Amino acid sequence: MLTEKLAKAAGKPVKILGMMSGTSGDGIDGCLVEFDAAGEARLVWLKSYDYSAAQFARIQKLMRESDAVSVTLGASYIAELHALACRQFFTDEALLPDCIAVHGQTVWHQPTPVTWEDLPLTGTLQLLNGSLLAARTALPVVCNFRAADMAAGGQGAPLVPFADLFLFGRPAARDRVVVNIGGMANLTAISSSAPRPEVICAFDTGPGNVLMDLYMQRSGLGRFDADGCLAATGKTLRPLLDAFLADPYFKLPPPKSTGREYFNQQRLDCLIEQADTATAADLMSTLLDITVESIATAIRQPDLPLSLPAEVLVAGGGARNSELMCRLAASLRGVAEVTTTERLGVPIMAREAMAFAILGYAFLQGRPANVTRATGAKRPAVLGEFHPVPFTW
Repeated sequence: MLTEKLAKAAGKPVKILGMMSGTSGDGIDGCLVEFDAAGEARLVWLKSYDYSAAQFARIQKLMRESDAVSVTLGASYIAELHALACRQFFTDEALLPDCIAVHGQTVWHQPTPVTWEDLPLTGTLQLLNGSLLAARTALPVVCNFRAADMAAGGQGAPLVPFADLFLFGRPAARDRVVVNIGGMANLTAISSSAPRPEVICAFDTGPGNVLMDLYMQRSGLGRFDADGCLAATGKTLRPLLDAFLADPYFKLPPPKSTGREYFNQQRLDCLIEQADTATAADLMSTLLDITVESIATAIRQPDLPLSLPAEVLVAGGGARNSELMCRLAASLRGVAEVTTTERLGVPIMAREAMAFAILGYAFLQGRPANVTRATGAKRPAVLGEFHPVPFTW
């Protein structure tokens, strides 16, 4: 048992591989994080495993349309892909993990109750066969982090605020907002004015790269708009932008979370139908501004008690999009300085994988890791489930 190993190794570093495959579904990020006896974290290495065209297509189909067969086999498929990623990550590495903490692939997220036979139900599904991954890698696995928070009455998201406080909650001259722009976009607002830094609130702001990526893929232009080059040549269609931002989700107060079950191909199709004569560049510019303005509006909202000007630290694939970053900085001029998490030593593609390594460490310590102010849970909860290495005679 890993817990016994940790007890015998008290005072020695614990190395956890955090693995994240987000709603973009284009690959797996892996971070090896070493925790010392005092619980301080050190990033040892960061690597990525890119899905092949066939793997990418299958992941997209799993997220778009799943039945009992595809969910069953999909959980094993995701485990096998993570095992392949581990094999690639571990090549020529001297330091290897004691444990893997993995998010899995979200295929459905239902934070708002649906009633079945008078029973209000919520749930979330991150595909991953944890036992299979433990068997393939000969390493114990912690996964399924969202379920315990939902059982405590929360939305199961966002989970990264616990790690954001761990990574970015040091005393600062200004309040901080950590923004991750992956398939979806989320933020964690951290106050610096309290006796010690604390999470003010955290929530999903709406679509990140998902609609832009879907349009590029649908149009045969590639997986994504590299560096926002296509969007930069277009002109935003303001009526479409305003109509989309009138969606009720953007007006909901936190706690709130969302995903591809809401911002998806169907929503994109509806938007395109309203602009059937628009150029690809104009549509991409509009989709990019949907992401920018939904994030900026969330940060500017009066109900977010930030001391201004604040500092906005951006991570995720969206931070690589210079057009997006320029427009976000312009939209928040006078409100916040926009930079990336790299200013505080966290690589932009490491933030979420590091977060799950930190959540895995909290699980091993038996420490609750849901920020109830962010998820709406009624009580703190230890997040995750444990899959030991299979016993062999």
